[in-house]
Amino acid sequence: NLRVDASELLVKAVGEGANLGITQEARIEFALLGGRINTDFIDNSAGVDCSDNEVNIKIPLNREMAEGRLAEEDRNAMLAAMTDAVAALVLEDNRLQTLALSVAERGGGEALPSYVRAIEILEEAGRLNRKVEGLDTNESLLRRAQDNRGLTRPELAVLLSTSKMALQAAIEHGSLTEDPTMEGDLMAAFPPLMQEKQADAIRDHRLRCEIIATKVANRFVNRMGILAPFALTEEEGVSWGQAATAFVAAERLFDMQRLWADLDTIEAPESVRLELFEVAAEGLRLHVADILRCTAPEDQPGDLVARLQPGLAKLDASVDDLLREEARNQAHALRERLAALSVDADIVNRIVRLYEMNGGVGIASLGQRRGMDEVALTEAYTKLGEALGLDWAQSAANRFQATDQWERLLTAGLARDFEQLRLEFLEKHSDGGHPRAAVDRWVATHAARIEQFRHLVERARTASITTSPMLAQIATQARVLLAR
Repeated sequence: NLRVDASELLVKAVGEGANLGITQEARIEFALLGGRINTDFIDNSAGVDCSDNEVNIKIPLNREMAEGRLAEEDRNAMLAAMTDAVAALVLEDNRLQTLALSVAERGGGEALPSYVRAIEILEEAGRLNRKVEGLDTNESLLRRAQDNRGLTRPELAVLLSTSKMALQAAIEHGSLTEDPTMEGDLMAAFPPLMQEKQADAIRDHRLRCEIIATKVANRFVNRMGILAPFALTEEEGVSWGQAATAFVAAERLFDMQRLWADLDTIEAPESVRLELFEVAAEGLRLHVADILRCTAPEDQPGDLVARLQPGLAKLDASVDDLLREEARNQAHALRERLAALSVDADIVNRIVRLYEMNGGVGIASLGQRRGMDEVALTEAYTKLGEALGLDWAQSAANRFQATDQWERLLTAGLARDFEQLRLEFLEKHSDGGHPRAAVDRWVATHAARIEQFRHLVERARTASITTSPMLAQIATQARVLLAR
């Protein structure tokens, strides 16, 4: 056998065609030297995935055959006919997880503190052995950030797979898989021919729960990023299962499956595609967080969509008229940035709309809960934000680049607080069904105090640098003011 050190490899990229051809330490070393490499379990995932699909398909077909509803020759013919379809399912799974690694890699040194926190969470849960997986100490990893170097693809691959397994387990132990509207995820795990001819057998699959959980966990991490479940659960104080439910609801409410499919096939340089995926995920994450804030732990995606979709549709139809200066300027800047990438205008507009609709979930939830018009609520909401300058504060909190996990938690919470404060005010002051009039009266009554508060916001806005204590003080003062 020939053995060489990673530093001796005179190649640009390595793909492992067999397991353990390269040690994890060597993969990381090669990657740190500039080489392109994943891990064996990423490069060889199609083989395992193919076996999983075979088992998942044969379980219901064998049951149908044993109970006399399917002849053996028909079962064998169906298996043969589905060969190419199974290959397509497997290759798509393989493509999406390597795409997720490429998006994660873009985080660089800036994302390292968040990845270090993710490693700690997985260690605490007993799901990750840092030494076995070749992951360095926190101190050593964080030193890379000083050189603007992030985790390597082999390191990210470990976190990708481990976080998916943790998320899958959480979903399996929750109630998400019991939602009747999750049948689409179950069916999507099987070839079209089997969906057509053996739909009932698929519905009665004894691994139904596990299959749905796997589908959702893969999509959540692949599309939203490795860090998304960690960040959402810590920032919002919810379980991983709740985060998965909110993700499923959000992707349906904002038609993300269609957007992702279009981004998968768009003709553009890969760097542009990766940026579009990243920006879209960041936009969707705002809505997932809002869903977590305005719903109960036992809510299911089907119920959430039914409850929120009518109000969101009304807001979407009127959003161009409802946006105020701060939000309009932010949307314009994002549209200009994406348009400069020479991307199809329709895709740009759909991604920007995710940001333009920020806050819509809370409005739709309040409107549905109180039987109030969502457009009227939004007009009052934006009037209040404009009067106090909260739109700038919320935007600054959303854009804030945290230096450690505590600052990240603080500013993420503040971004949602600037939204929640207004929603709570409207719920308290809109008993007469005329929220804009209630806001106008309140603004006139407290004009002097509002002017003092706006001076505080203006000092922060014009400062040379925006800090988290500035935003925290604005939130504290806003809460006191809005309670009057």
